[in-house]
Amino acid sequence: MLRRVRDTLRGLQPTTDGPPAGPSPGAGPSTSAPQRREPVDRPPLYFHIGAPKTGTTFLQRLMYSQRDILREAGVLFPGEHFSAHVQAAFDLRDTGFDGPDPHAAGRWAEFVEAARGWDGATVFSQELFSPAEPKHIEAAMADLDFAEVHLIYTARELSRQIPAGWQEDVKNRFTLSFSDFVRQVREPNRLTHRQGRMFWDMQDAAEVLARWSRSIPPSQVHVVTVPPPGSPRDELWRRFAGVIGLDPDIVEPGQLFENTSLGAAETAVLRRVNRELAEEVGWPLYNELVKHHLAQRVLVGRPGARAIQLSAADHAWVAGRSREMTDALQAAGYDVVGSLADLHTPPGTGTEAPDVDEPPLEEQLDAAIESITGLLLRISRLRRGVAEP
Repeated sequence: MLRRVRDTLRGLQPTTDGPPAGPSPGAGPSTSAPQRREPVDRPPLYFHIGAPKTGTTFLQRLMYSQRDILREAGVLFPGEHFSAHVQAAFDLRDTGFDGPDPHAAGRWAEFVEAARGWDGATVFSQELFSPAEPKHIEAAMADLDFAEVHLIYTARELSRQIPAGWQEDVKNRFTLSFSDFVRQVREPNRLTHRQGRMFWDMQDAAEVLARWSRSIPPSQVHVVTVPPPGSPRDELWRRFAGVIGLDPDIVEPGQLFENTSLGAAETAVLRRVNRELAEEVGWPLYNELVKHHLAQRVLVGRPGARAIQLSAADHAWVAGRSREMTDALQAAGYDVVGSLADLHTPPGTGTEAPDVDEPPLEEQLDAAIESITGLLLRISRLRRGVAEP
């Protein structure tokens, strides 16, 4: 059955690759001209560089969908489509999902010129800026020498970030098991542990900000902590808006987007799909049908899904690693919005977590049937030109 789905996907393969198909929340590109403000010596530019899985997509959707309201308040969120900030990050770093992205060429320069021509505050927001190399950061700061650059880094507690980071990798067609991923995270300096290094290049708040802030005073580096579970659902936005000098109540969060996690069985099925598809299905189609439809619509929020948790030993290690990171952030003297205590790993339950890599076959079978059904229904709607419900 899975082979039939794979063959069907091949038949839908586009003849030319374009940029990854991203969601297009909110209204289409604004037709209103930016409202010019009273000139200032060096307008503030808020550079939100990460981290992944910290509410970044929610913040980006909110600012993009209500960018006209932000303009009226003196804040520019550039880009004529939602994925423009992704392309700006790729252009600056000369990279992409499958090597340098030709569709991103010139996007960084467009963002710089948009900020240069705006008399108020500007916000760049994309977590793919976070792993930039020093040479790329130096180039960015040289391009932005007309502005007072502020770095913003949203951070979340690590025992939640490690499972979330692994799931995000699986959504992006990686096949590494959870146990191997955690091993790489714990030993990132080993030559073969590429995914472990990639994780810390984006998730080690102290290292990322030290790399990015060499020419920026600590008072202009803002660590926004993700509120703990049970906090008001708009608290992250309120913290972020306070940093950029915006009244949080001028925008309407509406139905808050949640980048919901997958369960153990659902992730196991997705890993098997990735292995079967290999590289035969190009990124644009994979991004649309597998990542955004299967992973983020069909398989999320299934009743009874088992949460992905660290083992007791790994949880204890993460608690120590979290303390090291927050101690370094405190010593750096950055502006903390929220509390560094939000980043401390809570005590473990004292019981061993279920095996993430071998969830019960019955649960995998149920998830697989829903996957096949969901993909075939989506393919049928695409062929008939029917919009998603």
